[in-house]
Amino acid sequence: MLKARMTHRYLTPCFAACALFALATQVAIGQSPSLIVRNASIMTMADGQRAPIAGYISVAADGTILSVAAGEPPASLHAAKVVDAHGDYMIPGFISAHSHLYQAAYRGLGADQTLHGWGAARGKHDGKSTVDDIYWFCLYGSLDHVEHGITSVYDFTVNHRAVPGAAAGSSPPNNDGDAFQKAQFRAKMDSGIRFEHGYPIGMTTTPEGLEQTRTRLKAFLDWTATQPKSSKFLKVMLSGATGGGQSAGAVALMKEFHLGNQTHFLEPPDSVGEQQSNFRAMMDTGLLSHDLYFGHFIHTNDYILEQSAKAGVGMSWNPLSNGRLASGVADIPKYLKVGIRVGMGVDGEASADLADPFENMRIGLYAIRDKYEDAGILSPYQVLYMHTMGSADVMGIKDKVGSLEPGKYADFVLINPARLGVPLEDPYANLVFVAAEPDIDSVYIGGEMEVDHGKMLHHDLPKIEAEAYGRVRAEN
Repeated sequence: MLKARMTHRYLTPCFAACALFALATQVAIGQSPSLIVRNASIMTMADGQRAPIAGYISVAADGTILSVAAGEPPASLHAAKVVDAHGDYMIPGFISAHSHLYQAAYRGLGADQTLHGWGAARGKHDGKSTVDDIYWFCLYGSLDHVEHGITSVYDFTVNHRAVPGAAAGSSPPNNDGDAFQKAQFRAKMDSGIRFEHGYPIGMTTTPEGLEQTRTRLKAFLDWTATQPKSSKFLKVMLSGATGGGQSAGAVALMKEFHLGNQTHFLEPPDSVGEQQSNFRAMMDTGLLSHDLYFGHFIHTNDYILEQSAKAGVGMSWNPLSNGRLASGVADIPKYLKVGIRVGMGVDGEASADLADPFENMRIGLYAIRDKYEDAGILSPYQVLYMHTMGSADVMGIKDKVGSLEPGKYADFVLINPARLGVPLEDPYANLVFVAAEPDIDSVYIGGEMEVDHGKMLHHDLPKIEAEAYGRVRAEN
């Protein structure tokens, strides 16, 4: 396939110090690369390196980056595989800080509903799923994310088979929940996506219920320690709740097992007062910390923002689902100004319908500009940063992913610039305003190509999609 070559007129070479540091790093660790990708326009998203680098990247056998440098690789640098990017944009793999992978099987639900109505529509279907169903749904969702250029994800997992009469959202006090957790873990491992596994701690506040949750959580953590080691599994986090007793229980588990926590908070517009009233309990129990980030976090006030920023809390901005469910527009410029750390997530395909980070960035950027009636209030570069480094930051993994720098995992996306136009002013504008999933030439995770021109290389995605949808039809 012929590709338009990116003119270097609009690219600023990497600072000499950057190139020298990268090469020095390679020599210091004494590794030869297994992969070199040359002739790329590299948008590293590293701090202090906004200008794209017209150059190459080298990758070690363990899937980490050895060097990022301008120009051609030196003749002395040899690799088992050399890929010519033909002037493609290279960006870090997108990171979804907020996803529900299993929901890929339930697109189009509650088309005219806000969150609570949509949740009721979803509940009519997903409560029927078996452990095997959830495995296939989660596998499909994981691959759907990767196909769209998402290489790392925080996944809100699900427990089914709740005991009749149990409180909504509570985890079942039997082994079914454990089986569902293990199925989703295995699905993500099998998919090849890099992931954080969000373990649901339920809504219970009784001592007995909290102890049951603790016992199940410990058993699951012990089980993950017995699984084959893989860099794709980043860590377990909690997916917590926000009420008083729930917050106290979450804090106890976070401290005992040294876990982070993401919890949905201040999402729907029709119960703002009730939600905001829980914030004091979060403060009193010590839930607010750098180890916590909120999902959605739309209907805030100055006090909530001030205290959250002071405690180091982050948030995941999910524009696609927020627009789909009419949840509202998070005031991202205000959040950034007060010091809230912001990542981005594509949420679940049942509420956002399309796991597309390009659409997510555009919808979010346009909504903020509409809100402020100011085209300069948020830039294309900023939203790309939030969907890469910003998400890595709130997820606690910015030392591993989010930017293309030596020592981090070689997770990246190559994007054909042919359809994006000539970058007359800012290549990030062309990328964010124009690019779509069909413009992705390839997706790499840990230096291994996973997607080549829309085709999954290690999975039969159409077959997996058919399996998932066949199981949905069988449930209904």
